[in-house]
Amino acid sequence: MEIPDGDIHLFWKTREPVACSAGMRLYPTTTLDDGPLVNVLCIPGGVGINPLLLDKEVQAWVQRQASAAQFVTSVCTGALLLGVAGLLAGRRATTHWRYHDLLARFGAIPVKERVVRDGNLITGGGVTAGIDFGLVLVTALRGQAAAEEIQLALEYAPEPPFQAGRPEDAPKDIVEVVRRRTETLRAERERMMGAWRKIPPSLCDKSQRHDLRTPLVRELRQDDDPAYRSLWRDALQQHAQYFRIAAGDDVPAGIPTRGAEDSFTLGAFEKNALVGIISLERDRGVKLRHKALLFRMFVAPEVAGRGVGKSLLQEVLSRAQGIDDLRYIHLTVLERNQRARALYRSLGFVDFALEPEAVRMDADYAGEVQMMRFLRR
Repeated sequence: MEIPDGDIHLFWKTREPVACSAGMRLYPTTTLDDGPLVNVLCIPGGVGINPLLLDKEVQAWVQRQASAAQFVTSVCTGALLLGVAGLLAGRRATTHWRYHDLLARFGAIPVKERVVRDGNLITGGGVTAGIDFGLVLVTALRGQAAAEEIQLALEYAPEPPFQAGRPEDAPKDIVEVVRRRTETLRAERERMMGAWRKIPPSLCDKSQRHDLRTPLVRELRQDDDPAYRSLWRDALQQHAQYFRIAAGDDVPAGIPTRGAEDSFTLGAFEKNALVGIISLERDRGVKLRHKALLFRMFVAPEVAGRGVGKSLLQEVLSRAQGIDDLRYIHLTVLERNQRARALYRSLGFVDFALEPEAVRMDADYAGEVQMMRFLRR
């Protein structure tokens, strides 16, 4: 089964066939240099991941793709390549149990789950967890119903004959056998990771790795409220020309969606500092719950042009797809804010109304554009 209306690209340095460890030959559909930027970057695992841990060309390509992708993902030990590319620092992730402890060496937060999602980063555990991973990814892209259709078509209802799929569950002697069989492979990976640490700062310096990846986007918590208030105050005081409300208006200054059902406020972080915010609130009316309002989006000027706004919007759309019966998102934006309008359009929003002279700006007036994007029809 495949995702409807989706194109799959298999990248490599050349179009020559590549033999996998079992002998099957894979044929790349495009090259690292010629292929397009993708919406979903998926790094598979396996023995073949080893040489890539020291391959600067591949790592640079992964960084380039990740900077524009809606989702950055891996299955099994593909997470190790994301790690050497600097894409796991400070983020929750998983991989095959035999190499799970290696994640911490990249600054990741190792989580022992079959699928782990942290913002636009989705990582899957070993081999069979790839099916669970795929269903999680399809849900993020097309909604739960589409994922359930695929699950049913695959007849995916696992009932393994033995409870030996995790080291915690398997008999100790079986665990030791598998550990011994993989000792050479693990030693090779540890050696390569040691060599990776000696690569020049362009690939190893933590601060530079952070700048090469998309910002960390997550839902804001109560302890983020002071940072949120500060950023929102700066937005209204220093960039009032882009907002319909003023700093002196009687509106809540803190995180606006706290406690609201099917609503959330996201923040974008760079070097642990809050640099972008956005909120989505589902309408509470019985006859209006098919729609949600997108509001209070702001990105700090010092990070403008780094894709922070796009990352925030992509995460909103991904989460909104998973809300049952939510049909579309709508928003208002000042007509003069051409940069914001272009960003919204790039992710599928369309204009549906214009209110001229909707907002008074000192002695001038500004029109207000209403935009919307369907999630499902």
